[in-house]
Amino acid sequence: MPHFETVSPAPFRHDVWSVGNAHCLSRYQILAEAEADVLCRLLNLFAMQYLIPQQVSVLQQDGMLMVNVEVGGMTWHRAQVIGEKMRNLVSVCSVELEPMGNLHVVTEVVSLAAS
Repeated sequence: MPHFETVSPAPFRHDVWSVGNAHCLSRYQILAEAEADVLCRLLNLFAMQYLIPQQVSVLQQDGMLMVNVEVGGMTWHRAQVIGEKMRNLVSVCSVELEPMGNLHVVTEVVSLAAS
């Protein structure tokens, strides 16, 4: 039987589209219909990029989910791309994205979808 080995993850996945941009901490505020698979589909967008959110909070109210996700270790460009992918999910009504901490590229909140 083979022995298990410890694998060290790469510190950050390089963003080939924005090589010169620094990594930042980003906050997503998502409003989606309360369906059983919405959280899995949202968090899978980060998992496919080898990113683990630092904080996730969800509130269900009146048939809607209010989801807040904070993720670090990616460029602002990658954060926006993930936000656009979230916006394209059928059950998602709106996505707001804002940088947290030091970011030299953009400093305003970006609304990616409106209901």
